[in-house]
Amino acid sequence: MPDRTEQSQRYLAAVREHADNVLKHGRDVYGPEPTPLFTDGLKLETLEPITWPSPNGPSPNGPSPNAGEQDWVLCNLAQQQILFRVLAGLTNLTGEARYKQAALDAFRYALTNMRRHGLIFWGGHCGWDLRADRPAFAAQKGTQHELKNVHPFYELMWEADPVEAQRFIEAFWNGHVRDWLNLEFSRHAPLGEKGRPQKGDPWENTYKGGPVFFVGEGLTFINTGTDLAFSAATLSQLSGDQRPLTWAKRLLHRYVETRNVHTGLGGYVFSISQLPKGGRGDRAVDQLWPLLPRYYPIEPKVANVMQLARIVGPAAICKMAISETLGEAGKEFQQWAVEDLAAYGKHAYDPETNEFHFMLTEGVRLTGLLLEKDGYYGKAGQTIRPAKASPALLWSYAMGYRLSGDPFLWDVARSIARGNGLGDIGETPATGPSLDTSPSSTPSTTSTSPHAIFASLELHAATHNDAFLDLAMQVADNILANCRARGFLLPSKDRLYVKFDSLEALALLHLHGVLEGRRDLVPRHVGGAGAYSGLHDRNGRETSEDALFALRKSRQPL
Repeated sequence: MPDRTEQSQRYLAAVREHADNVLKHGRDVYGPEPTPLFTDGLKLETLEPITWPSPNGPSPNGPSPNAGEQDWVLCNLAQQQILFRVLAGLTNLTGEARYKQAALDAFRYALTNMRRHGLIFWGGHCGWDLRADRPAFAAQKGTQHELKNVHPFYELMWEADPVEAQRFIEAFWNGHVRDWLNLEFSRHAPLGEKGRPQKGDPWENTYKGGPVFFVGEGLTFINTGTDLAFSAATLSQLSGDQRPLTWAKRLLHRYVETRNVHTGLGGYVFSISQLPKGGRGDRAVDQLWPLLPRYYPIEPKVANVMQLARIVGPAAICKMAISETLGEAGKEFQQWAVEDLAAYGKHAYDPETNEFHFMLTEGVRLTGLLLEKDGYYGKAGQTIRPAKASPALLWSYAMGYRLSGDPFLWDVARSIARGNGLGDIGETPATGPSLDTSPSSTPSTTSTSPHAIFASLELHAATHNDAFLDLAMQVADNILANCRARGFLLPSKDRLYVKFDSLEALALLHLHGVLEGRRDLVPRHVGGAGAYSGLHDRNGRETSEDALFALRKSRQPL
């Protein structure tokens, strides 16, 4: 490998170039008055801001609340939390205040100007239109607040304004929790002029618990549940008030209570959806019950491959990060995460094919099941298929091994690494790896996954074997060669759009920090990422990833 000091500086320079270009081209200059906000990204060819069609006529779900507008120049702060971590890390490493100051200014503006009922206009179904300086809501969802595995940079929000940061977290809980006695919540909270959420101190409510699998109107998704718990646990750490941490533990323990006593597999939700007359109801009952009458499937006992990847991916990473931050006070979070990793690794993962399978929590794999009607789990005529374990799950299992020392988690990580072309991390940590790195100019590892860097750094921290640093550097070099365009870092250089929230940039910054012995100066990545989901060109529901950021030059934008 080339000289580590020289390479480390190259990684830092690439991140600085990305950040400098964001500061130069990404600022808000589109409305009546410039603000400290950023667009979510740019068209690479022209460096014009990305826009999102504002529905200007009837949609499949009725007229838009913003009918007749120009296309939005969208700022969604939930899609900028990785960027903010990069900016803060650059200031910590270089001493140049302008990077972090830009993120602080954006947060302060949002906390002052982009609020309703204490909540921020951000997340899965709303953002801020920089052209009109007002909220922009996804037409098919209306005025809803939603965070799903975003894991915001609350430490920076707290630094920007601790009073308003606390007020947001309390509003987050008050807006989403529907029943404090059993912690039923919804992934959506009202952001309209009507339907105000609860007020008051959320931590003074009464909790009784009781059985899970109760019937409720909310959909208790673990991705929103983890975001709620992360916010409360971080508030405890920042404020010293232990009450939010108590509620975070209560909420995440609800998912532990869904676990099958024989397999240890837990659910993606802990309640059964019973919507008002004419609503959808429980999605597993609706679509799977006729196919699996022996098992009486309900949604809390089903995990498809997307849900499973959330449980053992960002949700587990977030819980382990909370545990490390809080130490002894947060030990339960690590335990619950490691138990999920072990159970799903045992029952849902196939090491020979590097695939995870759609599961019933009883331990039954549903791979090969032919769906007979349209529904949440697929369309009629589709056959349920497994999904490859990605480098993101390698990161999760490597982190789980580092924290627990469980050899089974090492075995799963070993299989996932091989399945992603990263070589053999070793039969045991002591035997030494045989990794796909090369001292020649032609790398044998072609991965450009930033998650592979985070995973390699976990393996290095667990074993102190510098071969894992070499692997991280090999992936980083691949990123420099294949994932830079016009001074930005992105998943591949042939993208039509650049998303400022670059995980490549944050991964390179963490690698630089490790190589320089200063990783503590780089804000931690907690596995979160934001996305916007709305109607795009009236072609149906699209996410910002599918409609914009995943598009390549060989394909035309929608």
